[in-house]
Amino acid sequence: MGGCGMLDRFVAYNARSAGDVIAFGSLSHQRSYALLEATVSRLARALEGLRSLDLQRVAVQCPDPWRHWALTLALGRLGLASASLVNGEVPEIELSILRPDLIILHGKVGLLSGDGRLSLHEDWFEKVLSGVENDDPSSYYPPVPVQRSAPCRLALASGTNQTPHLIELSFGEVEEQIHRLMYHDMIEFFASSAGRRGRVTGKPQLLCSIGLQALSGFLLAGAALAGGTTLRSSDAQSIGAEVMQASTLMVVMTPVHLNHLLQVLPPNMRPVEHIHLTVVGGKLSVAVLEKVKKRFTPHVQVVYGTDECGIVAAIAAEKRQGDDEVGPPLPWVDVQVVDSKGQRLEAGQAGDIRIRGGGVIRGYRDDGPASDIRFRDGWFYPGDRGFLSPEGSLHLQGRSDALVNAGGAKFDLEVMENILLTEPRIRDVGVFTLENKEGTERFYAAVVSNEKFDDKALSARLRERYVALPPVILIWVPEIPRTRAGHVNRDKLKTTLKDYIRHELNVR
Repeated sequence: MGGCGMLDRFVAYNARSAGDVIAFGSLSHQRSYALLEATVSRLARALEGLRSLDLQRVAVQCPDPWRHWALTLALGRLGLASASLVNGEVPEIELSILRPDLIILHGKVGLLSGDGRLSLHEDWFEKVLSGVENDDPSSYYPPVPVQRSAPCRLALASGTNQTPHLIELSFGEVEEQIHRLMYHDMIEFFASSAGRRGRVTGKPQLLCSIGLQALSGFLLAGAALAGGTTLRSSDAQSIGAEVMQASTLMVVMTPVHLNHLLQVLPPNMRPVEHIHLTVVGGKLSVAVLEKVKKRFTPHVQVVYGTDECGIVAAIAAEKRQGDDEVGPPLPWVDVQVVDSKGQRLEAGQAGDIRIRGGGVIRGYRDDGPASDIRFRDGWFYPGDRGFLSPEGSLHLQGRSDALVNAGGAKFDLEVMENILLTEPRIRDVGVFTLENKEGTERFYAAVVSNEKFDDKALSARLRERYVALPPVILIWVPEIPRTRAGHVNRDKLKTTLKDYIRHELNVR
């Protein structure tokens, strides 16, 4: 039985029921749901010819969020599966895995025009959208009927290791994921608002630092549009002013983006009640949480999940028993901790985390070996280690691939990074190992810092945790490469710094 393209159907409904509500807001632009629906309709009609080309995957590269979303929703209205590309240069390996039949380009982007690419210039948009704000709803382009099982959204995920993998969600799966996010956001928002003075009015707006190219970024923003709220956008320079514009604002950030935000906020800023912060994709340390509460907002929650399984667990930050706690699993997932043989462990015992239930994808598309490793016996293994408390709350203890065996002892590279980050002059760090010519593992820490500090004192702190730790060599770098999920990309660090280590540092 056929249906309509799901997300654009929600947008159409919101345009009919609350057309004046702002769908996209920023310091410089305010665009309503009525204008969004009219724009999507015009673009779908203009791009209707794409349906005759038998396209399986259409990718969009467009730096402007408004245009990017309008194009994406128009593709959905035509029943075409879409993907979003990062702005700037796209690694060849990512294009070879995604394999789009067509790439739509608009704005100052990294990819050049050529075969299999459709460049939409500003004059094309001006012609297609001339007078769009005066369109009669009766003339809107109707959604093309699609099967719920038909492909809707494609994305690359690298949350389980350093290699990208292709994820595909159907129209029905996108709808289910968005419903779960809307449920969780509603429960969290009203729970955190219950103890506040005064009455909450209006829907919270959303400011999300995760880009559309990530499946989680697409779903988070899609849930906001489906719920009829306002998506806010900001660049790095204006984000401090942007967060103060909405009457009630939900901010979703990774720890890396949160650290940047804390640096650009006005020095005299005090915490404000109307901001609700969700931290995803990494560990929220106690030190960073204290800064957030002093300078940003008292309402902070920590969320654990991956692109492969959606949101898994969540907890208010102040309720954590430690900064490794991410909360009880949500109602639609089953979470277990198992040993290397797949045997379930008792509460409090650390092991490998596995997940099944609503939101967990069936496997990577066109990637048998990786699917066989991560998807086994109906379970998804994200590569994270941790334990479940006797009360049923999930605690994370690093990545399985961050454990290194050297000289008969095991070392957790993420634990080492957290220790190094206790030095306030280190803004970011990535620890990795590299074999020398004799086959011995050497430890290196790439650090981002503009200041000098006592590296001997840091080494002492590391040895308090790991007595048998070999010497760690520090290398100053301008930035730490990270995966879409926020993990340190150790493979890229090794590739980038290997020649420097072997030649400049003269390591044998």
